[in-house]
Amino acid sequence: MKSRIVAHVALTLLILELLLVFVSWLLSATMTAGVRPLLSNEGVRWLLGRYVDIVLSPVLVWILLLGIAYGALVKSRLLPSLLHPASSRERLALRVSFIVLVLFVGVVVWMVAMPQALLLSATGSLWPSPFSRALVPLLSFGVSLVAVCYGSLSHTFTSLSSVSDALVWGIAKTAPLLLVYVFAVQLYESLHFVFL
Repeated sequence: MKSRIVAHVALTLLILELLLVFVSWLLSATMTAGVRPLLSNEGVRWLLGRYVDIVLSPVLVWILLLGIAYGALVKSRLLPSLLHPASSRERLALRVSFIVLVLFVGVVVWMVAMPQALLLSATGSLWPSPFSRALVPLLSFGVSLVAVCYGSLSHTFTSLSSVSDALVWGIAKTAPLLLVYVFAVQLYESLHFVFL
């Protein structure tokens, strides 16, 4: 079901992109001011020359990092254990993971709460600042750290390769979002090129 939705969304975005190519060509042929066609020399050079820059954005990195965190969280079985820890090993793993979480949050708070903190802007504000730009990576790293800690201590993860498999599994599960993202950002940037 989910792959069907992703396929329909991706197809819709692709059709809209092709429609934009046609409409931009049609509007430029009618001498509409302020419209740049995607099929012109400038449009083709823009698309092919800047494609990597168009797709490359913080959102792409966020999808990857959140996928890694999702894989760690699901495969470690941390969430079900929070509700019903089955064994003394799981209870110990929960306690240690909670301590790791508190330490992680404490370090992040220290980096933003102290005078002249590392993650504040030059003016001392929180938004915008290095902290606000690193919020998703920090969240992803924190979730991954706690989940891997729990999974290792509870023996859900029995080797380094099982940790790696969990992280890669998360990326695989969020891969459909990457497809939708590529088509959506292409359409968005194409609209900017044509009309702005």
